[in-house]
Amino acid sequence: MAHLARILVPIDFSDHSVTAAQHAGALARRFHSEVVLLHVNEFPAAYPLAGPLGFGITSTEAEQAEQVERRRKQLEEFGANELSGLPVKRVIRSGDPAELIVECARAEKSDLILMPTRGYGVFRRFLLGSVTAKVLHDAECPVWTGVHLADSSPVDLAEVRLVMCAVDFGPESIKAIRWAADFASEFDAKLAVVHTVVDAPPNLPERYMFQWHEEAHWGAEERLRILLLDSGIHAEILVVSDGDIPKSISQAAVDKGAQLLVIGRCCEGHPEKRLGAHTLATICQAPCPVVSV
Repeated sequence: MAHLARILVPIDFSDHSVTAAQHAGALARRFHSEVVLLHVNEFPAAYPLAGPLGFGITSTEAEQAEQVERRRKQLEEFGANELSGLPVKRVIRSGDPAELIVECARAEKSDLILMPTRGYGVFRRFLLGSVTAKVLHDAECPVWTGVHLADSSPVDLAEVRLVMCAVDFGPESIKAIRWAADFASEFDAKLAVVHTVVDAPPNLPERYMFQWHEEAHWGAEERLRILLLDSGIHAEILVVSDGDIPKSISQAAVDKGAQLLVIGRCCEGHPEKRLGAHTLATICQAPCPVVSV
């Protein structure tokens, strides 16, 4: 991630979209990026009759065309202040939002998708619903989002002092660490990697619990050291214990005061599946924006 040449921002014209544009603008100015604004029209399956006995109503096709034209004009005016001085491309599509977001990111060769977490209409499903899950599952580029994104002030890149990367030793771990390290180096920020040691085996006798946790911590720290050494990356190492992985990662980010959390999203045991079991829960609980790589 030496350079974010193009940032894709899906919008629905809500206040949350405005905030997302502000965040994207801050990043784009730092990385000299082009911003691609994408609006997706999702038409209802049926339209109500709008006249006596249905006479004189506008056809479905005509209504859709009118709505697209209205949205096109709205899109042309959107982000005038938030993205002032930046190269901006505006794209409008009709269909399934998640599919079109992923398709647009691929077509535009986007280096990052920055998604608002809440909005109107179909975008209300962004946070925990099918749109977020599908984009995170199918997108080939990193996705920047978070529960606080829509309510927070635009990211102050001058305040980026610590980037944290959660590592589970899965196949995406190296990729996530390198992305986090590149982002941190851009701001001369510190990098910390964190791994959560899960609960001890349920059948383990009580007298062995302490030894098990001690050895698990030591083993995780050693694996992290080797991982960083092989990658040529310097970072602080954190190993935490908690059966609730998203909660422990979030608490580590709080304790260290991280301004950005980077996670991998590869599902173990399914190389073709990219959405990990804890991705959405981690995004929901994190105290800062999350980039899933």
